[in-house]
Amino acid sequence: MGFEMRDSFVRREECKAAWESEVEFAEMARVLKALAAELGQDTGAALGELAAHGIGAALGILAGEAEGSDVEADYLRRRAMARVAASRLQ
Repeated sequence: MGFEMRDSFVRREECKAAWESEVEFAEMARVLKALAAELGQDTGAALGELAAHGIGAALGILAGEAEGSDVEADYLRRRAMARVAASRLQ
């Protein structure tokens, strides 16, 4: 009986971790898309790079086309603002 309870707990924690990872990816994608739109760049290229190679590569794509702008700082500021806004809804 104890083994089954432990197994159930482990599955629940795995599902929770997967859900949190999915929510974090969606948040990154929303912020990246908004930043790309603000910079007047193609959102599809940035999102494709995010899906294929991660956030660093996606920010590299945006930084390559937006000279004179600190894309990483803009991204981090926007992501922090999105988290604050989401916490106010709860």
